[in-house]
Amino acid sequence: MSWVDHSKLLDLYAGCKGFITTAREEDFGLAPVEAMASGKPVIAPNEGGYKETVIDGATGMLIDDISVEKLIAAVVEIGKAPEAFKEACLNQAKNFDTKIFIDKIKSEIVSQQVI
Repeated sequence: MSWVDHSKLLDLYAGCKGFITTAREEDFGLAPVEAMASGKPVIAPNEGGYKETVIDGATGMLIDDISVEKLIAAVVEIGKAPEAFKEACLNQAKNFDTKIFIDKIKSEIVSQQVI
């Protein structure tokens, strides 16, 4: 399945214990932020945009030189208490709210204006 409607997507996030992504060289992945907005920890490669969105140890795990063995170890570790990540995930996801993004862009534009 490659596409689900928004309602089904929310159900999937609500029902999962965590989110795994193995995409490499990702500039910015929206799915990890969506998962965190549902209070779910994320397991991802320690590179690219994931380093901006996932806080290693707080909102999930970032894995150097990702491999099957390392993924299994991360799943086992997070699986011990996935609910322990909930508050940090919810707080981190708020940092990527559209309003905050727009405010940061406006602030950057104003700071670059020469009088």
